[in-house]
Amino acid sequence: MKAIETYRCTMSLLVLLLGASLVSAYPVGPALSLEKLIVEADVIFKGTAASSQPVQDDWFKPYSGFLARETRFKVLSIVKGEGPNSELAFRHYDMDPAPLQGYSFMPQYYHFEPGKSYIVFAKKTETAGVLRQLWANHKAKRDQGVVQCPDDRPLELAPIKQVLWTELTAMLKSSTASDVTYAVGQLDQMSGGLRLFNALSDFDREDVLEALGGLIDSDEPKIARAVLPVIGSHNPYLSDSETLHWLATVGAAEVPGIGKRDPEIGNLGGQLYVRHLVTLADSDGSAETRAMAIRALGLVRESGLLASIERWLADPAPAVRAAGTLLLADFPSPQMRQRLTTLAGDPAPQVRACMARAAGFAQPVELADVLATLLVDTDRKVREAAAMSLLSFSPKDEAIAKVFTANLDNDEFKPLFLIALARENPAGYLDALATAVEQKTEPKNFWGGQIPALTAWQILFRYLHTQPIGRIRSGELDRYLDALEQVGNYSSSQPRDVYAFYVLCGMMERANRYRQKAKETLSYDIDYYFKKVDKNPSLYGQQ
Repeated sequence: MKAIETYRCTMSLLVLLLGASLVSAYPVGPALSLEKLIVEADVIFKGTAASSQPVQDDWFKPYSGFLARETRFKVLSIVKGEGPNSELAFRHYDMDPAPLQGYSFMPQYYHFEPGKSYIVFAKKTETAGVLRQLWANHKAKRDQGVVQCPDDRPLELAPIKQVLWTELTAMLKSSTASDVTYAVGQLDQMSGGLRLFNALSDFDREDVLEALGGLIDSDEPKIARAVLPVIGSHNPYLSDSETLHWLATVGAAEVPGIGKRDPEIGNLGGQLYVRHLVTLADSDGSAETRAMAIRALGLVRESGLLASIERWLADPAPAVRAAGTLLLADFPSPQMRQRLTTLAGDPAPQVRACMARAAGFAQPVELADVLATLLVDTDRKVREAAAMSLLSFSPKDEAIAKVFTANLDNDEFKPLFLIALARENPAGYLDALATAVEQKTEPKNFWGGQIPALTAWQILFRYLHTQPIGRIRSGELDRYLDALEQVGNYSSSQPRDVYAFYVLCGMMERANRYRQKAKETLSYDIDYYFKKVDKNPSLYGQQ
């Protein structure tokens, strides 16, 4: 076996929250740099999977939907550490092929196909010839610790970074589309593609983009769908699911519960391959691929694209027109506003929805009335896109406030427009806020973010907190205090803060009455938090 050089470094461990499959959220550690991954591993080997079977091992705690397996590998190379030269066993979690129910927690798991080869980062066990996975809980890069290989050739002597680069770039030449898309995904993630959580820089991004350049015009749709988002630097125009996050980033208003993106995000790949992407967009390929090529040009903002955009806006394919519509947001001008106004009447709902998104991305308040007309469009997605964009504008602008006021009774978006207005001027909307809290009002087609009834509660609470204690105790605001007490079961902090607020206002009778009611209605030990307030009420009751 050939030993291969390794490198060392350290990296601080951060903790973030990712959505768990099917049910809930749980703490997930960040992906580790390659240097850190190498340090974590006792043994790194390349091997070909031979067979796999369930195994009993106390290290592997039971999790619904998953089981522990022992996969036997034919050893091809030992990259780090010591191991048998012919065969070894690797213990790991895998998905249960016949789960009895869903799962609320997903451990680190791997699935190995017999006959395929992998580079595996492993820990030693007390049993000779038996290794196990590095950790029980998965990282932000969910498959970290295993890299699929294109063949079963032993590895050449080289640093591990070079070994992985050679294996993955070789896989880009595979005749199997799934192998190519796998390699694309790995190269992307290891060169900044995990930027939403913590970017990895194991490989240089320009090197990766250069390696992928030859795949831009692949005839295989699966490969094109994998490569174009990487070439387009995952810019927010590429996926409609990014709309809310980008509106929260570039908009003038707060969007509760929606994470922002880096406002300085660039599109290196789009800039490097602008001509290739334009050529692909103008080709006779599928409308889906052509549209994705156009979206991959988001944030490039090269003036020479304007002529191409005009061609795409006249294209018979709605997907192509929609993609061209989004790019208009990169060129704010009176002409852009006029073009978007015209596109609001396009016969394809897909185009009208992208017109609404582009208006939000560019933030021309002059299009408020046009967006308002789309709130009653015949297509739900168009109405939704128009509402999203409108809510990214500041209600301090008279035209925006006018649209919000006119739509306060729009059942589809209650109480979102109310919240936008009340955030600036709660005094004028106290009764409506109280009703939203009490009725737990939600939009009929809510797209995500903080629960609106909770946001309404927070606005109402902050307003009451600014009022003189004498006014609070006078009974004049009891209607709104009653509403505060009907807060949903979001967390312990809301009932705790209501109780603390009453204590700080010297309203002990009401405080005790509320405390008793909360103890009777909440399913957990809320009195634990009330007792903390009793010790020092000044630490609580703030929003």
